[in-house]
Amino acid sequence: MSKRIMILALLAALLAVYGLSMASAAPLGQEVIYTVKLGDNLWTLAEKYLGSGAAYPAIQMATNEKHTEDPTFAQVVMARLIHPGWKLLIPSAEKAEELLARAKPVIVIAMDSDIDHIEPMEFRSDFGYYATANFYEPLLLQVLEPGAEEGVLEGTLEYGPGLAESMTMSPDGLVATFKIREGAKFANGNPITAHSFKHTFDRAITAPRSYIPLLVQFMGFDSVDDVVVVDDYTLEIHLDQPAALFKPLLAFQVFGAMDEKTTAAHATADDPWAFDWYRLNTNPSGPYVISKWEPGVEYWFEPNPNYWQGPEFFQNRKIIAKVVPSPEDRELLLKKGDIDLALGLPFKDVDALKADPNVKVYDIKYTRLFYLGMNNKIAPFDNVKVRQAISYAIPYETIIKESLYGYAQKATSPIPVGMPTHTDKHWHYDTDLDTAKALLAEAGYGGGFDVELAVRLSIPWDVDAAVWIQSNLAQFGVNVTINKMTDADFFGKLNAHELPFFIHDWYSWGNDPAFQLTFLLKCGAFTNYADYCNERVDELIELATWTVDEAKRTEYMDEAQKLIVEEAPWAFLHQPDWIVAVSKDFTGFAKLDDLCLRFSYMGEVE
Repeated sequence: MSKRIMILALLAALLAVYGLSMASAAPLGQEVIYTVKLGDNLWTLAEKYLGSGAAYPAIQMATNEKHTEDPTFAQVVMARLIHPGWKLLIPSAEKAEELLARAKPVIVIAMDSDIDHIEPMEFRSDFGYYATANFYEPLLLQVLEPGAEEGVLEGTLEYGPGLAESMTMSPDGLVATFKIREGAKFANGNPITAHSFKHTFDRAITAPRSYIPLLVQFMGFDSVDDVVVVDDYTLEIHLDQPAALFKPLLAFQVFGAMDEKTTAAHATADDPWAFDWYRLNTNPSGPYVISKWEPGVEYWFEPNPNYWQGPEFFQNRKIIAKVVPSPEDRELLLKKGDIDLALGLPFKDVDALKADPNVKVYDIKYTRLFYLGMNNKIAPFDNVKVRQAISYAIPYETIIKESLYGYAQKATSPIPVGMPTHTDKHWHYDTDLDTAKALLAEAGYGGGFDVELAVRLSIPWDVDAAVWIQSNLAQFGVNVTINKMTDADFFGKLNAHELPFFIHDWYSWGNDPAFQLTFLLKCGAFTNYADYCNERVDELIELATWTVDEAKRTEYMDEAQKLIVEEAPWAFLHQPDWIVAVSKDFTGFAKLDDLCLRFSYMGEVE
């Protein structure tokens, strides 16, 4: 059955429920120009004039189409929000059928976390990041291409135009010039200009509450004076030195255009950058606006009518995101057809989901890396032979098979599979208990030792992996006590660098080896939880950060991987797959480097 016939059949069924037909809903033979009165809403108007409240999208669509030729008609951004005095166009019955037949779907997704806030320059929950990724558009966008699985779009290593229609570099690679799209607007109608991006960078770099300086350190400039407005639609960024991460980081959502006038309107003496206001409000430069905010329950996202790519860009007319903490409930809703997409489903259920004819499962490879950390400053892990012995003792294949049900890749380096410059040629820790026992004896721990292994209760496969590790280490006298910790307790001790032995994971938004190693293994880095330090590795990270020569970067990172693998600050465990379960008709899942959902591509198969 075609999508048009299905929609018309659904509309006819709805009208039948109401005991009405298109022919009996007056005046129906002709369109009606209607002025909104206090208490009106589109549902009741559709009931009165079109016979069913479910036909309300036809009024919204007809009015918005009329607005483009006659601005005296309203522009209905949010169907649930109309104001007295607005002029609407209620279409005829025939036109309503036509409009509903080409109406785009509403996509319903189930989230495993809630939005804590939507201030783009402060750390926030996963769902908070998903929301802001759809509110703020940067100068550049990561280029997508069809993925290995039908319906999936994969981010590439290329970056194309976003709100900047072009970018040029000076011959010396030190001045980047951006031409901003003329005519682009924020959701409230204010123009997006070079001044908007200047405001964004000023806020990112100087606001006391902003974490963005952590990213700017990789971009080759460090001052607001380096960001220069040439004219209303021309922006320059002056670099101190060429940086490999300059373009990838410019595509991060945190550098999306923000409106200077909106900030000024909501600033206070104590909060001059309006962070408090932006935590609960937004004036988007990106593709979506938020039209319903019900914490702990659901959120509605609707296309931004001022978005520069226009209405045809969107594959849906609304995203409804429901907060569903229980994975069992998310799975049940998907099987019943009540939602279109679910994240965070257990690995143990994936095979059964794949067998369900009403469900598709995207099994996506990505660069999230799990590792067994050994604090290099705490005995006995201050001894490299002990760390190497532990690395030989881990049952890697068993953990992937039994704890992750096969949905993972083997990890062999601190630079994961899928990240540029990764190599597994230095890996030599395939499970070998005899070698592990010999190394432990060489280190002076032939009789073993007692140690506590910290894991998070919130990650069940870590808890299960800890049992397998415990079992193997017990075979040569290393007695492991597993400490199953809440996230709060775990991260409290992890951030204090107090855990000697722990399972942790990392995912780099910047799919870049220098970015990865800077945070994880550079001497003194806050997130170097193993307290590993090798001055040559630090030197190699710096060299890779500040060259754009890919051959040189590969050379530097190859040496760094060799040194790190040999010194074994971690045992590299695995890279789990990203499991995304969707309804059978869903299409348009975009996987970008930041792993944030992009709503505009989500639709249904025709």
